[in-house]
Amino acid sequence: MGRFDGRVVIVTGAARGLGRDYSKYFARDGANVVLADVQSTESATADASAEGARCIGVEVDVTSRASTDAMVARAVEEFGRLDILINNAGLWRGQEVGLLHCPDDTWETYLAVNVSGTLRCYQSAVPAMQQGGFGRVINISSMAARGGGNPYGITKNAVEHMTRGMAAEVGPMGITVNCIAPGISAFEGARSQIPNAENLVASLAVKRLGRSRDLYDAMAFLCTPEAEYITGQTLRIDGGAALS
Repeated sequence: MGRFDGRVVIVTGAARGLGRDYSKYFARDGANVVLADVQSTESATADASAEGARCIGVEVDVTSRASTDAMVARAVEEFGRLDILINNAGLWRGQEVGLLHCPDDTWETYLAVNVSGTLRCYQSAVPAMQQGGFGRVINISSMAARGGGNPYGITKNAVEHMTRGMAAEVGPMGITVNCIAPGISAFEGARSQIPNAENLVASLAVKRLGRSRDLYDAMAFLCTPEAEYITGQTLRIDGGAALS
C-alpha cells in the first residue's frame, strides 16, 4: 500500500520539470493525480499513469480564477474529492533584471503568476478540501526569496508571507498550509543539466545538487496526517545554502 492510497492530489505546473516529477512520485505512492498546466500535460500524465495510479491532465491558467475553479471542479468530478494541492506553477525567466529598470510588463507578469496564481489556486481548492474534512496545501518558494533584488525573489518572498496568512485562516477547517523553498535542484523528468554545478556544490554544506526526490520527500511528509500540527512553515531544502 502507498502512503497516499485514496488521496486526490492536484499538482500545478505539472507539464515539465519538478512538477512533472512530483506528479509521478505521488502516483507511485498511490495517489490519484490531477496534472494541471497551461501547457500540454499529455506526456507527463502518461508518465505518472505508468506508476499504476489514476491520473488526468487538466489545462489551467493560474492567472484566471475561472480557470482555477474549473481545475478543482474537474478533480472533484473525476475523483469525488480533493485532499492535496501542490501549488507549484510559477514563472522564472532566467537572467533577472533588478528593480530600477524592471519593465512594467515583467513586474506585472511575475506578480500575476507567482503571487496571484498561488492565491487563486488556494482559494479554489479550499472549499473542496473543507467539504472532505482534510486538506494539505504546499506552496513553493525559492532560495531566491532570501534576496529581494529582483521580481522573482520578491514574489517568492510574498509566497512565504501568504503561507502564514493562509495557514492561520484555514487551520480551524482541518487544513494545513506549508511552503518549501528549494535550492538548486535538478529534475528527473527533463534530465536537467545545471550550468556551473561544481561551483554551486562547493558553496553548499551538503556537497551535491538537490534532487526532485529531496523536495518530494519533504512535501510528502507535510501532506500526511502525521504532520497535522505543522502549519504556516517554510522549509528550506537547499543543502545548507542558507547557512552561507
